[in-house]
Amino acid sequence: MTRPSTFYSFEDFENGLTADTLDDFKTHVRSILTSHTLLEDQQEGALQDAAFKCMPYPKVSAKAQKAVEEEVICLLNEGPAPFHPRYTAPDYGLLLRQGSAFMDLKPAVTLYDATASLLTAYHYVPNGLPVFIGRLDELLDPYVTDMPEDQAQAVLRSFWLLVDRLYPNAFVHADIGPKATKAGCLLLQAERELKTITNVTLRYDPAVTGHDFALLAVENALQLSKPYFLNHARMVQDWGDNYVIASCYNAMRPGGGIHTLVRLNLKRLASQTRAGLEAFLDEVIPQAARLQAEVIESRIRYLVEEVGWFEKDIFLQEGLLQRDRFSAYAGIFGLAEAVQIMMERAGMPEARYGHHPAANEAAARITQRMEQEVNSLPQPYCEGTGGHACLHAQVGIDNDLGVTPGCRVPAGTEPDLYAHLLAELPSQQAVQGGISTILEFDQTAAGNPQAVLDIIHGAFSAGIRNLSIGSTNSEYIRVTGYLIRRADLEAKQKEKALRHDSSLNGTGFIAHQQNTLHRRMRTV
Repeated sequence: MTRPSTFYSFEDFENGLTADTLDDFKTHVRSILTSHTLLEDQQEGALQDAAFKCMPYPKVSAKAQKAVEEEVICLLNEGPAPFHPRYTAPDYGLLLRQGSAFMDLKPAVTLYDATASLLTAYHYVPNGLPVFIGRLDELLDPYVTDMPEDQAQAVLRSFWLLVDRLYPNAFVHADIGPKATKAGCLLLQAERELKTITNVTLRYDPAVTGHDFALLAVENALQLSKPYFLNHARMVQDWGDNYVIASCYNAMRPGGGIHTLVRLNLKRLASQTRAGLEAFLDEVIPQAARLQAEVIESRIRYLVEEVGWFEKDIFLQEGLLQRDRFSAYAGIFGLAEAVQIMMERAGMPEARYGHHPAANEAAARITQRMEQEVNSLPQPYCEGTGGHACLHAQVGIDNDLGVTPGCRVPAGTEPDLYAHLLAELPSQQAVQGGISTILEFDQTAAGNPQAVLDIIHGAFSAGIRNLSIGSTNSEYIRVTGYLIRRADLEAKQKEKALRHDSSLNGTGFIAHQQNTLHRRMRTV
């Protein structure tokens, strides 16, 4: 049911809806009301989204407006005028320590108190979906250590079940690690038993995490395509110790969040010019980055200065969020296709990203130039990342056609494992806001999880930031940055309703990008 980001043009809002546009809008609303594949709460969300997208856009220049209309710059279904941040990462540790007057919660004393407080806070989270539910093992381990293990396991199992049933969405995300904890082990065990859709990241450091805990996480990943393995030591270089991972694989400050995510379609940008690689790097990218920054700024200022969200939200009033810990994402996607266009213009059509040194070098230079530009362009109210936006490898949405998510080698064309990791390595190092490389293994990996862990160690030693591990045996498919169940693909084909909201996005994405189902399988 998701519409393109420019379902209405800027002129529609400036000049009033035309009869044709109004008819389109009525048709869209009618399709929501009469849908047999949307549950009632999904219909309500779709209707809210439709009304939201009738708001006027914040003012930008004619050039920036044109870039949005031509979908070189994409607003990623945020709607014209944001009235809340895209992502928030509340300080749940503070909640457990101090309680909440608004939510009528006392400081948590027991594990029962702690899990009840967290579930309550998730209900009131400002942006409507708890995309970050905490560094859970760190939060809950103090309450677990003094309980009998079977009792703690029962509580955590019920908690994890409720998270999935109350928020059936793969953009809901928990962190564990880097230290091995009793709570972390129990959560991994509950996850293996319940097989929920909730996303998980292990902030992994071989020097700190512990071998047995890491191996348990590998075994989970081979069954469930999660947790992510995040290079904690590499993240500390860019973020310090105080960071969290939310939603797909998005880095942000705890107690902060992300105002907006505006992405740049590198494929479309390259297609609209005749530039060769050098001109693309020196002229086209800087100009596009400035337009992207202009759109980002217009949306931040609207949210902060006109809507006044930071002056009224309860989580800010109670200290669970702080405005100076927020930032914004400057997203990019379609790197592989942009590189292919550059190689064709250089008379090297056979040079493909992931397979040819010239193409890999071009990919690295494009990403690094984007990082340079994004970091050089100041943004208001982005103290969380030093007063500028943060580069992000955006995972893709269901109406992306013929364009690869983020900075990845296209699914189904991956080279040998070592070459694959080295090809994506420069982008992994340049993109601090969120990126991943997806590795899928055949059935041999289940019998040799240590070999998979060795691969992770090698990748992290080289500088890879984030790995998604999966296998042919998994019930889950890593679509781009989130998960869907294989059973949901079949249900969607039979036009059945889907309980997991993110599956609506994922099944649409796979319908357009069938190669997602045919990633290269690795043998160990």
